[in-house]
Amino acid sequence: MRFLLPILLLAISIGIYIGLIEPLNRDVAHIKAGVAEFDTALAKAKELQAVRDGLIGRYNEFPLSDLERVEKLLPDNVDNVRLIMDIDNIANRYKMALKNTRIIARGQEQPGGGMPAGVGTVGLSFSVSAPYETFLAFLNDLEQSLRIVDIGSITFTAGDVDFYEYSVLLNTYWLK
Repeated sequence: MRFLLPILLLAISIGIYIGLIEPLNRDVAHIKAGVAEFDTALAKAKELQAVRDGLIGRYNEFPLSDLERVEKLLPDNVDNVRLIMDIDNIANRYKMALKNTRIIARGQEQPGGGMPAGVGTVGLSFSVSAPYETFLAFLNDLEQSLRIVDIGSITFTAGDVDFYEYSVLLNTYWLK
């Protein structure tokens, strides 16, 4: 009996260790590993937040007029009315009127088509009547405007003396 009680207590303590303590130790180790992952993720989140705050600070340093110019250069929505108004204002400087204005919806850009992801295109066709030199000056002003436009085609027909009817097809871009 003298040896039986210590052996029994030793067997019970080994059983408790194997049955209860060892599984709890494994659970604690697993939880510690998860905590380490969360700590790493939290550190990266704080780092990204610092980068974001730095970028927001740099963005806020830009003058409002420059931000408006960038918005006009590449708007974040399809603003067909503003596009037509901008081109009409340029045409009005040369006493020309836009006629037969039509928006041409474009489908999704094809991969490898030269357009970066996130940029959409919109087509616009219109016609104007003007002398050749006036039309060249109009195209030059259109080229110098902040809005990015690509002339797709220009066709013309003879009109009255020194006047031609020009049909223009152009593309403009916007952020999706």
